[in-house]
Amino acid sequence: MEKQEKTAAGSAAAVGAAAGIANASYVYLGAVAAAEAAGLSGAAATTSALATLGGGAVAAGGGGMSAGVMAIAGAAAWPAAVAAVAIFGGYKLYKWYR
Repeated sequence: MEKQEKTAAGSAAAVGAAAGIANASYVYLGAVAAAEAAGLSGAAATTSALATLGGGAVAAGGGGMSAGVMAIAGAAAWPAAVAAVAIFGGYKLYKWYR
């Protein structure tokens, strides 16, 4: 890889990571706000938020907290991957046309 390509790849990764973290925090904070509106705080609010994102409690037929954690991970991973591919792919396309 050339130095410019490494710079473009690093920039794409940084922008993608920032977008993913922002999206995951919005998803999680929305669920926490709903839990706090129900009068929960601390660990109970976290447990409720993760179970809500996971489709409900396991005992009620939902995915529970583990599915909630996967939902947050997915919310972080997809924007990061899309931004990285778009930025690095755009740079490679620019190089190809040039």
